[in-house]
Amino acid sequence: MGTFQRVARGKARTANLPSESANATVNRAGGVAFEVKDPSLKLVTMTGVVSCKELDEVAREVIATALDVAGGKNPQDLLAIANWLRNEMNIRLTPQVLLVLASRMGATKSLVRLYAPHIVKRPDEVKTCLLTHRFFFGMKSLSNGLNMGLGDAVSRFGERGLMKYDSPDFPTWKDVLCWIRREKDWPLKSEVAKYFISGQVVDESKTPVIAARKALAKKTVFDAEAKRLAKTSMVNWEVLLSQFKDEKKALWEFLISEELLGYMSLLRNLRNILGARVDAKLIEQVSAKISSKDEVLKSKQLPFRFLSALRSLQDMDTQACDVSELNELSAAVELASNEACANIPRLPGVTAIFADNSGSMDSPVSEKSTVSCKDAANVLCGIVAKVAEKPYVVAFGTNAAAVKFTKNDTVLGIAEKARNTDIGEYSTNGHRCVEWLERNGLTPDRCIFLSDMQMWNDGSCGEANFANAWKKFKSRKGAKDAWLHSIHLNGYGDNVVDDGDRVNQVAGFSEKVFTMLLQTEGTVTAQALPTVEQIRGKWTVKA
Repeated sequence: MGTFQRVARGKARTANLPSESANATVNRAGGVAFEVKDPSLKLVTMTGVVSCKELDEVAREVIATALDVAGGKNPQDLLAIANWLRNEMNIRLTPQVLLVLASRMGATKSLVRLYAPHIVKRPDEVKTCLLTHRFFFGMKSLSNGLNMGLGDAVSRFGERGLMKYDSPDFPTWKDVLCWIRREKDWPLKSEVAKYFISGQVVDESKTPVIAARKALAKKTVFDAEAKRLAKTSMVNWEVLLSQFKDEKKALWEFLISEELLGYMSLLRNLRNILGARVDAKLIEQVSAKISSKDEVLKSKQLPFRFLSALRSLQDMDTQACDVSELNELSAAVELASNEACANIPRLPGVTAIFADNSGSMDSPVSEKSTVSCKDAANVLCGIVAKVAEKPYVVAFGTNAAAVKFTKNDTVLGIAEKARNTDIGEYSTNGHRCVEWLERNGLTPDRCIFLSDMQMWNDGSCGEANFANAWKKFKSRKGAKDAWLHSIHLNGYGDNVVDDGDRVNQVAGFSEKVFTMLLQTEGTVTAQALPTVEQIRGKWTVKA
């Protein structure tokens, strides 16, 4: 890697860079880029989904950067960033990976038990931590901090929480209990532990959820008794659907009427609910919940999930459902996407937001997702279009073109218009965006780029690149106060300009990044704070 970086820096300096920066390098597209020297900031720009099944080049760089943070001047940043990811950005897997890595590092392992309750929020995340530990460190004993932290979590979730996520897949709860076993302070009451270890129900009155689950497993018909056992046993919809697969209509009607489906489960199953042809009154109930402002904000859904839900409905065969009900639920999802904007402060002044629709942005946001980074960028653009005082939305690839929309359009409607905007081919010519500003005589208060930041050089000598274009733009009269916010989607650990005044970097698919941008500018706080300082201030846990 060291040799590659030296060669890359040499190539970058010959590409007519704005300065002889020591941070100069080239990105994966061969374009001008700049290394992010602060490991904490670099980790922030790279946070996404780290797969424990296969470590690709990006995931390896994330791990290496995390280890740099733990071994650097501010090692607690590693856990503060994990805390921020889990609770502010609503990312699930990466925080667990960072927690496990911290448990093996000398400067951070003593803090792991302190942070574990903030990062391990669901019972299945205990299993994720153990799988991650096995992937990186084999079946070695857990560090004391991780052992105690996961034991605390198991105790906190108790019988109900653990049964909700009980499955025969490795690691089972028996595997978990054996793995985190302690000589004292057993994390579960003995009756519950005995069931998971040996399958025995010693006293049904002391383990009512377990007893109900065992009784439910024997049922072959989804009758009144099965419904009672389902409620008592806290069983999830996947188990019920697998067990009573020939009674889908009754199942979905039961789950909806008893309000046993959380918001995300409803959003994921709109197509299944329609296909089961449940009662029309229940469709109205689902529609009301999906579009409820309170429910949307409480659910903390990432904005692109609304697009995923809408597409699943749009792909339905109209012969397989009631078209009127299909339209009603589609409208509810679109309204829900608007409600996701409710907690974002208004972006004052002029905002130019640029959505990367180039070919490299076709990669999915996560391993199993049907939504691409391009889709996520366009949805976030739609949110800015709704909350900015004076927004200009631009899609770019080979060329840059304005997205035409109205304030009556929904967030998802604007996202779709961005996707369909003509940008020529699928190169990543970020400098075309700056040229677009100049052609239109615009000097925004802020420019927001939603991209993987792998921008190309253009021209016979590669002189047309984003760094040059931005330097030229900032030299214009009135432009020196303009902010450049780079929101890294599928970040690779580099940036399109060198560190400088009014340059900010962050990552994530959540609409909450826009509040962070305003905090960086000092618009919504008394003092402007860089992104990393915001995370340290809010997400560092004190003993």
